[in-house]
Amino acid sequence: MALVILPLTVPDSEGKQKMLEKVVDLAEQIPDEGQRIFTLSGVIVASDKFINRDYMDQIRRRINMTQLGQLYEKEKIEYANQKVREKAIEIAKALLEDGTEIVKIMKVTGLTEEELLNLQNELLTI
Repeated sequence: MALVILPLTVPDSEGKQKMLEKVVDLAEQIPDEGQRIFTLSGVIVASDKFINRDYMDQIRRRINMTQLGQLYEKEKIEYANQKVREKAIEIAKALLEDGTEIVKIMKVTGLTEEELLNLQNELLTI
């Protein structure tokens, strides 16, 4: 919150704008994504009366890019998890076909007993 208020402590508009730019640079170094977005958003709200509109748009783009980056990372993780799961199922099917015990397959693949029994039933009906 101190970063958000800091530009308000400078007397003239030009000084406030310069302090605001320093604060934004500092905020960009905050490692926690949520706190960084909170700080940048707070800076926009607190300095609404004197902030350069182009600079405000630039900060908003940074926030949006950060959120877009988070979404992209989340999608990458979900895709990777899906591929890992597909591979685990593929391995489980091969092990089931070889007659490997379900407990061993659970340890190797991380699949549940219920999932393996369903796969086993699938293999029997094919």
